[in-house]
Amino acid sequence: MVRPLVLLIITGSFVAVLTAFFLHELAHKAIAQRSGAVAEYRHSPFGLLVGFLTASVGLMIAMPGAVVVSGSVSARQHVRISAAGPATNLAFAAAFIGLSLALGTAPGRFREPIPIFIGTIAFVNVLLAGFSLIPVPSIDFHRKIAGRVPVHVTLVASDGFLTLASSKAAFATLVVALFALGIGGRMLGVF
Repeated sequence: MVRPLVLLIITGSFVAVLTAFFLHELAHKAIAQRSGAVAEYRHSPFGLLVGFLTASVGLMIAMPGAVVVSGSVSARQHVRISAAGPATNLAFAAAFIGLSLALGTAPGRFREPIPIFIGTIAFVNVLLAGFSLIPVPSIDFHRKIAGRVPVHVTLVASDGFLTLASSKAAFATLVVALFALGIGGRMLGVF
């Protein structure tokens, strides 16, 4: 029999991943399509492998895929597309921090299930927003293993790199929001 707290933690983790990753990527896709571009999600077997390997050592760095945008978009539209994912994460983090405060569950009540559930969702969203704002350019890697097996890995540029390259003001706004929510959530005891 599954204990209620274990079920709540599993459910909280599922909701956290749903809001943090899937809605992050859907935000990129929705804004790109609204801008008239073609956008589709492409999974990354290498990114999934990295996720499994890092999870096996107690650290979770997953890159399961990204939304790839093609078509002609203006610089302004490019900023909106790139910033949409992290902005979605920050909005969900703010909403769950606010929910925690409204319910009065934040300060020092971490042994109860609801604060754990709410805090997990807020924290994972802050974490993904922070991770995706690290300015990393795209990487295209071609090698042959043992001189025979060709390996081709392409990692797309991060949201932070694309936003920073297009608009320093938009990047700065996202980073300030990230720090405000991260520090605020920690000080308020939400996570």
